[in-house]
Amino acid sequence: MPRAPTHRETERDSQQEKIPRPPNAWILYRTDLLNQWKANRSPHEPPSRQSDISRLVSARWKAEDSAIKLEYEKRAAIAKAEHKKRYPDYKYTP
Repeated sequence: MPRAPTHRETERDSQQEKIPRPPNAWILYRTDLLNQWKANRSPHEPPSRQSDISRLVSARWKAEDSAIKLEYEKRAAIAKAEHKKRYPDYKYTP
């Protein structure tokens, strides 16, 4: 008699099939800033918590010029269009 899959096996299978969401403007902005910070950070500096980084990025995003935000919104629209081509039947399910 075949055994039932374990919780870990079903979790792993569902993670492999999961389609990532397309990034929005804020996520793209955060990614760019995070990459800049990582490039400028000393290797001896302790890593920062993601929640602290997100808080700082959020404050900068709110103060950012509308032209910069528009550029990120354009990039997000392009990423969304590429995502739609790659995954035409994608529907977000939390």
